[in-house]
Amino acid sequence: MQITPYRLGSRHRPGLTRIEEIADQAVRLVQAKLREQIGRVEIIVTDTQNYGDSILAAEQRLLGTRTRSRYSLPPSLARTTLSPTGTLIVIDAQATPDHEVDTTVVHELVHAVQFGRPGVRDAVLAGIRNNHGIDKVGWLAAHRENRKVAAHEREAVRLESLARKLR
Repeated sequence: MQITPYRLGSRHRPGLTRIEEIADQAVRLVQAKLREQIGRVEIIVTDTQNYGDSILAAEQRLLGTRTRSRYSLPPSLARTTLSPTGTLIVIDAQATPDHEVDTTVVHELVHAVQFGRPGVRDAVLAGIRNNHGIDKVGWLAAHRENRKVAAHEREAVRLESLARKLR
């Protein structure tokens, strides 16, 4: 797993340090609990100003395009998306309170596992392509996919308790 700071100011470095300390242990906990492998994951740690741009750049690399998403990102502490070789997690170290770093990492790693499940990567990619105006996803397909996303989110929230085991 690669952890990379991106335009991260010195006042947000403690978040980066904590992520580096716990990432491998968090991967082991999530994999053991779900009995599934995470696959190739890259984590980018940035600040609020560069958070959205980091996600957009990753999606553009994935799609091989310069198009912009038609939708703005809702504020969040982190986001898991696809990379050409696996999964990318972008963490906003400025928005993430110190006491929520462990929980945030575990939550996003659960999403990384989910992205490796049969059909999920293709569905996420279809959503990204839709958001960038490349391929349209029909209303019914989008509705079904949104229900799956909600189920994935509930699973990730439920497993955040694993963060208490991190040292």
